[in-house]
Amino acid sequence: MKRTRGIKLFVISTVLMAVLTACGSDKDDELILIPVTTTEATTTEATTTEDLGPSTEEAGEKDSAITVQQLRDANRGDMLLAGGLSYGLNTIYYSGDKEVFSEYHFLGFDDQGMYAQVYEDSDGYIKLLDMSSNYWYIVDDKQLSILIYPEQLVGAAIIDSNHNDMVFSFLDIDSGTELVQDVYRRDGELIVETLYGNAAGENYYVEYTLDDNWMVQEYNCFDKDGNKFSYSKVTPGASYAIPDMVTEAKAMADGYRTVNVTFTDGAQLDSTYYTPLNVPIDLSTIEYVAYSDAGCTTPWKEVEPDEAGVYKDVTIYMKLAEDVTRE
Repeated sequence: MKRTRGIKLFVISTVLMAVLTACGSDKDDELILIPVTTTEATTTEATTTEDLGPSTEEAGEKDSAITVQQLRDANRGDMLLAGGLSYGLNTIYYSGDKEVFSEYHFLGFDDQGMYAQVYEDSDGYIKLLDMSSNYWYIVDDKQLSILIYPEQLVGAAIIDSNHNDMVFSFLDIDSGTELVQDVYRRDGELIVETLYGNAAGENYYVEYTLDDNWMVQEYNCFDKDGNKFSYSKVTPGASYAIPDMVTEAKAMADGYRTVNVTFTDGAQLDSTYYTPLNVPIDLSTIEYVAYSDAGCTTPWKEVEPDEAGVYKDVTIYMKLAEDVTRE
């Protein structure tokens, strides 16, 4: 019942198709790798010059003392949105010198003026928050569904994490450790290098480019052998157009369906969700198991719609999983 997308470092597989274009091809902040071309110069056209590479210099005292926590605080959602702009984050993952996967995150306000959190990837998967309804629209294999997190604290934590950690979404912040290794200026730009280690014992090196307010502009991630793992670009002033199928579903022109969620142990608040009549739902839980009956004997699963494609009202009963204990 739970669908987790590849947002953490260790889930990106190198057996994906060799080259995928960056997701969100209709966006202004699309990442496109442009091959470098060179033109041979004859001895009469040019003289040989030595490429000295980028110039580096020490960062100022304040910048040199930056911590990972300060870096993250400067890029929290409230800080990003304070200027009235929405933000996009486009990340490309590599295997060797080939693009193998890409992700796009959006935080801000969509084309209808509503607060939005969006995730898309190059497989065509979309996850879009409907804040007012307290659930997510999912587009997977061109099929629309609704995802509900019935455990309130879980749902709230996901929204909070997306809001505050979007810029660092490729890192598993909760189970990993990141430490600043070096701070300097390169061609005038502030560079912060960090070492990130996760619970699986994997180490990655991250090179951030920051503005003078410590807001992230872009960053590269390298594995322990120095191979490029990913490249991410942050785009202020990004925009997002809601997919038509989601817009139509949200309108609920044909009416809505009532989904009641009841917790049998009384430890969580019962909830009622109103969803479009013709869109199936799914649940994602951590500590509870969903059942179709009050006695919790029949595991819940979405029923088939009627001949008109309409899903009936439903009550779902949540029981604490047997392997979960509480003091």
